[in-house]
Amino acid sequence: MISVSEALKLILEGSSALPSQIIPVENAQSFALVNDVKSDRPLPPFDRVAMDGFAVKSEDFTSETMEFKIAGQVQTGVSSKLVVGPGEAIRIMTGAPCPEGADAVVKIENATIKGKTVVLKEENMKPGLNIATKGEDTEAGKTLIRAGTPLTTAGIAVCASVGLPKVEVYQKPKIKIISTGTEIISPSESPLAHQIRDCNSFSLRSMSRSNILESRFLGIGEDDKKVLAAMIREGLESEILLLSGGVSMGEFDHIPQLLSENGVKNLFHHVRVKPGKPIWFGKTEKGTYVFGLPGNPVSVQTCYRIFVEPLIRKLSGYANPRHRFIKLPLSEQVNSKSNRDHYMPGKLVITEKETLLEPIHIRGSGDFSNFEPSQGLFLFPAEEKQLEAGTPVDFLPWREIW
Repeated sequence: MISVSEALKLILEGSSALPSQIIPVENAQSFALVNDVKSDRPLPPFDRVAMDGFAVKSEDFTSETMEFKIAGQVQTGVSSKLVVGPGEAIRIMTGAPCPEGADAVVKIENATIKGKTVVLKEENMKPGLNIATKGEDTEAGKTLIRAGTPLTTAGIAVCASVGLPKVEVYQKPKIKIISTGTEIISPSESPLAHQIRDCNSFSLRSMSRSNILESRFLGIGEDDKKVLAAMIREGLESEILLLSGGVSMGEFDHIPQLLSENGVKNLFHHVRVKPGKPIWFGKTEKGTYVFGLPGNPVSVQTCYRIFVEPLIRKLSGYANPRHRFIKLPLSEQVNSKSNRDHYMPGKLVITEKETLLEPIHIRGSGDFSNFEPSQGLFLFPAEEKQLEAGTPVDFLPWREIW
């Protein structure tokens, strides 16, 4: 068996980003940029007033309270040629260019208007007061977002601000999903005593949607080679095929053989991980990646997070496809008898003083009902047998938070 790190190395080193596409920037959430985003002009592009008030010459303030002649008004978004002279003040709106001759703004709350004059009070007058100077945020030509970065809401706003209504991004992989097992039935059916309802395809579709991916469920494959082979051939017409169940060593676990017969080269089968030891991974010559996931619901969700998502990010052009863990202290002592890296469910406990990670105790990889409250997985290393309360552990939330 190989380790988790060895498995991830095989997954990532043998994959590359999909072709690019140009899409409207408003639809580019979580898509990775092909090119750097650079500022097309200084930001702000002029000396921008930071709040409503009066623009003045700071040198005119010989005391904290001064009276000025009102020389006009400048509205945001309207061009103005007004110039502030000695002893003058121009009423100004937030976001407007600072008028020529002025180098400070007194906020409107400190102003008392008396007809054609205004009394201004400012205890801390200085040049640049309440003004964002031209180029203060960034100079023209500066790289604001690096290529390979997935766009966030803030990133989309940056693109729009530098004149990019459309962006070139990497395509995301399309996923097809198959649940296997004669005992599996649809949730809409009433199960007999020996049957269980399909939940794995729903968790895989849900997790795919959280990655903003297009996924398609091909149905439930009975433990029949002809049925499964036909479904597999259809599933291979995508970038990623996910199968749940049928990858262990049982008499009716046909998936590895059928994948091989349909041109999928096995890269690994079995990983030193708990849950998810039987996981199978391979690739076709055309570039379809195939994961045979264990059938237990906890294993399916854990394997998707640990193994499938890094591949999704790599194919999607992310510069950093590997997981980034958060270090959090345990709220209580935890024990493990496993000789494999054990990914255990946990949830955050937030107090006024600290944030702790509370382990969620489940009875095994089939205990998905008690697994439900988890907010992510933490790593219990294979070489450890006991972790004391307060021990920092690597925590991986169910969804990326950066």
